[in-house]
Amino acid sequence: MNGQGAYILALILLAACIPGIAAADEPTVLVSNYTVTPDVLQPGDIGTVTVILTSTATAASRTEANVEMGPGQTQETTTTNTQINAFVEDATLQGNGVDVLTGSFGRVGEIGPGQSMPLTFLFRAPAEEGIYFPEVWIRVRGATDLKYPIPVNVNSQYALIKKPAIRIERSVPESVTPGDPFNLTLVLFNDGEATAGDVTVNANATTRSMTAATPQTYYFREIAPGEQKTIPMRFLTDTETELGLQPVLITVAYRNADGNVFRETSTVGVPIQGRADLGIASVSTDPTRITVGDPIDLIIRVENSGTGDANSVRATIDGLPLPGGKEAFMGTIEPQNDAPAVFSLAADEAGTFDYTLTITFTDDFGTHTTEETLQMTVTESNNTVLLIAVLVIVLIAAAVAFWWWRRRQQEEEIE
Repeated sequence: MNGQGAYILALILLAACIPGIAAADEPTVLVSNYTVTPDVLQPGDIGTVTVILTSTATAASRTEANVEMGPGQTQETTTTNTQINAFVEDATLQGNGVDVLTGSFGRVGEIGPGQSMPLTFLFRAPAEEGIYFPEVWIRVRGATDLKYPIPVNVNSQYALIKKPAIRIERSVPESVTPGDPFNLTLVLFNDGEATAGDVTVNANATTRSMTAATPQTYYFREIAPGEQKTIPMRFLTDTETELGLQPVLITVAYRNADGNVFRETSTVGVPIQGRADLGIASVSTDPTRITVGDPIDLIIRVENSGTGDANSVRATIDGLPLPGGKEAFMGTIEPQNDAPAVFSLAADEAGTFDYTLTITFTDDFGTHTTEETLQMTVTESNNTVLLIAVLVIVLIAAAVAFWWWRRRQQEEEIE
């Protein structure tokens, strides 16, 4: 190999090993991987350069403390944690001998902690053969700008080092109820042209109420080109898990043939949805002992022991042969709360009656109906007390009359 060839090869190796890191106090991004398609171009061919931009922080937050004057002129301090994202102002591809066709992205947007974003540039190979080094220029708000050279081979005898390219497909349930376990499946594909060595995969839940029931870190000695690896994982949740998308951070690191380590972090959103569960907390009547002729307030308290709001809650009673209102609307019942269903009835006949309480409601999973069989007893009117009272009054009146008559008799005898 002549001196010029050795110099070009050295540039190739140097470009492949340059870390795409821009250091700054504010979050910034790095080029965690790149792909040139096709690997070797003929003069005048059209190709693409795809770079993966990754946030430098796996988690970043800014803590702000606000001091306010509360009641009684006391100081109240509120602390807020705000996630910091790296805002990419723009990204451009500088040709350096390569004819750039599509090479500018303005206001790319924010990349959150541990997240990645692909950008693809279109170029035309120059007429002369050789190795070219177009540069990707990244401007990040509040951070140091990044310049990253990409080696492009235009029909050169010096072949570029082939690289692995690990792609991950994720599979999660459509929804998970707080307190239920769920499965997360990761499938690793090597779409590159070289073997990926020392492949490490880590899955880390970002909330304490969601924990892994299987190992969080997996290691593969190597993944050959075109090979795939499947990782089944299982997570547990508790009933306090917040509703909404809960992120699981997926970090993949692997080694290239030349020893260079590539690392990429992405996020899997797990949809947490609450499910309502309604039942009877208590049943009472006013009056407690019901007799024929009484007006009745039947009060049934309905409780939500689930993890989601029960909306449009409605209760009806069927099979109770007493006139009055047979339907009650309670609106929304939040988890671990209850609400009364009140039915105003009239006891116009005696007996023991079985009746059915039907509750309908909606939650995130649709409309639901639950039924309970209950019983009410109405007794005959009790006139015994009234009769005794009348009899006592009559006896007292008779006694008074007899006493008065006897007194009159005695007075007449004395005269």
